Amino acid sequence: MARLQEILGVTHDETMVFGDGLNDLELMEAGLYSFAMRNGFPETKEAANFIARSNDEDGVLRTIQQILTLQ
Repeated sequence: MARLQEILGVTHDETMVFGDGLNDLELMEAGLYSFAMRNGFPETKEAANFIARSNDEDGVLRTIQQILTLQ
């Protein structure tokens, strides 16, 4: 993620990340807007700053739509 942020020229505070598994714990630290899926592992939800709807509810898409609507 750090390399992608560097390529795109974005900061931690400009990054939104989503995860649901234990492999996403490090990812949750990469962005200020870190979202764990409601159906994710408890450890992932604890590491995230926000909880999104589950994968079954199109949580990633719905969250992105909500964020874009606020702008």
